[in-house]
Amino acid sequence: MSPVVKSALKRLGVTFVIGMVFAFVVAEGSYQMAKGNSERAPRQIEILIPPGTADAIARGESGPGLPDMRFAEDDQILVRNMDSVSHQLGPLWVPANSSSVLTLDRPSSYSLSCTFQASQTIDIEVVARAKTSDRVLGILSIGLPTWILIWVYTLIGIPMPAVSQQPADEAK
Repeated sequence: MSPVVKSALKRLGVTFVIGMVFAFVVAEGSYQMAKGNSERAPRQIEILIPPGTADAIARGESGPGLPDMRFAEDDQILVRNMDSVSHQLGPLWVPANSSSVLTLDRPSSYSLSCTFQASQTIDIEVVARAKTSDRVLGILSIGLPTWILIWVYTLIGIPMPAVSQQPADEAK
């Protein structure tokens, strides 16, 4: 193998490692800052509708206090209705003195009808969980273009070794 080819392959390898290390630092740093609640196990949040809620809503009072309505994918909302009338939360119909569970399996922002709040609606946000494949694709999507750019810049900034010219045999 010629010295030029060896040098080019060595340069490809070194720039690949530099690009991937840079991509790993950027992608994992971003992930660690943004992961928030997406790393925890799915949880079940209980909403309790106390007795007399329907009467209080009819009088114009606010409903029961609600927890933070930001959830991670696969969390569940358990609605426990202690009131004497049935209530609704989005697709859930919760008869009096019973409970029902809503599994949040699709990331999105939702505005759900809610009969136990004065506004008659409730807004929730469901965020996606980060998967390992997402993290790997993030590293590759940063690393591969960075690698090529570094390699091209090294070709421009650091010249390749000169090819030695061997004199041709003179014809006799």
